[in-house]
Amino acid sequence: MSNNTQILILDNDLTSLTTLERLLHSLGEVTYFSNEIDFINYIKINTNPGLIIIDTNSPRFNGYDILSKVKNNPLLKDVPVLLSIKDTIKDESMIQLASAHDYLFKPYRYTLVQNRVKSYLELKQVKDQLKDQTRWVENEVTKRIYDLQLTFDLSIDIVTQLVETRDPDNAQHISRTRSYYEIIMRRLQKNEKYQSIIDEKYIIRTVKASPLHDIGKMGIPENILMKNEKLSSDEYDIAKTHTTIGYNTIKNVVDTSFLNDLLKTNATSDSSEFFKEALNIAKYHHEYWDGSGYPEGLKADDIPLSARVMAIVDVFDALSNKRVYKEAWSIDKTMHYIKSQSGTQFDPDVVNAFLLEQDAIRKTWESSRN
Repeated sequence: MSNNTQILILDNDLTSLTTLERLLHSLGEVTYFSNEIDFINYIKINTNPGLIIIDTNSPRFNGYDILSKVKNNPLLKDVPVLLSIKDTIKDESMIQLASAHDYLFKPYRYTLVQNRVKSYLELKQVKDQLKDQTRWVENEVTKRIYDLQLTFDLSIDIVTQLVETRDPDNAQHISRTRSYYEIIMRRLQKNEKYQSIIDEKYIIRTVKASPLHDIGKMGIPENILMKNEKLSSDEYDIAKTHTTIGYNTIKNVVDTSFLNDLLKTNATSDSSEFFKEALNIAKYHHEYWDGSGYPEGLKADDIPLSARVMAIVDVFDALSNKRVYKEAWSIDKTMHYIKSQSGTQFDPDVVNAFLLEQDAIRKTWESSRN
C-alpha cells in the first residue's frame, strides 16, 4: 500500500479521530476535519483522495447531507466513501439508503477497520491505474489515427497533383475546385432540406474526395487531353470515359482491400464512406439534372449530392480559366452561365447555394491569381 494514499476523515469526536489516525496512518496520509465547512472547502480543490470516512453521529453536522454533497461531485465519483455508525440495525439500513460504499461500526474494531479501509484503498488504486492505462491507450490510438490520416491525405494530394501536371494551364484546378466545393456544401448545409444529410463528417469526407473527380484523365491519351482545338465526336467519346476510368480505378483498389466487404454491407466507417463518395464524384460529376449527361444519364436526385455539387464547381472553374482549347471567360459571364443552367444542367438547390456564396467564390477565384 502506498504511503501517498490520502485518507480524509470528517468527525468532530477527537477521540474517534485520534483512534482512526492511529489505526490508519500505516495505510496512507491521514487528513482529518472536525467541522463540515473545512471539509467541504478542502474537497473542492483536492478531488482525488484514496478514501473518505464521514461520521453520522455528530450533533454538529448531518453526515448523510455531507455524503450527498460528496456523491454529487463528479470529480469524486470514484472515491470510496465509508460512514461511521453506531452498531444498530437502524443505522445500517440508513447506510444502504444513502448509497455509501460501506460502513464502520463505532466503537472501532482494530482489525475490521484496517482490513476494510485497506481493501477499498487497493480497489481505488487499481481503478486509478486502469484509468491511466485507458488514457494512455486513447492517446496512442489518437496519435496513430492522426499519423494514418496524415499519410492518407498526403497520398491523395500526391495523386491529384500528379493529375494536374498533365495540363500546365490547369495547375490549380483541383485546389480551386476543392475550395469552391466546400463553400457550396457549407451553404447547402444551412438548407433545411439537407440538414439530415450534410453533417460535418459528410462535408469533410466529400471535400477530401473531391480532388479525385478527374483522376480518370490519367487514362486519356495525351493527344486528346491536350488538343488545342475542338474534339471530334470519337475523341469526345474517349474523353468522356475519364469518368468510368476514374470510377474503375478507385473501385479496383477498394475491391482488393478489406473495404470491399464494408461497402457491400450497411456497416459504416470513415474510410468506407469516403470511398463511396469518391466513387460517386469520379463517376457522376458530368451527369445533368435533366438526365442528358454522362456516363449513365442519371436524372435529378438520382445523381448523388456530392456529384451534383462537383458538377457546378468543375464547370465554373473550367469556364473561368484558360484551357488549351479556349480562353478564360470572365467571372461574371461564368456566373451567368451557371445561373442559366439551373434545372437543366445543374441542380437548382446547388445553383442557389452557389449564387448565395458568389462573393466567397469570387474571392477564391481572385486569390488564385495572386
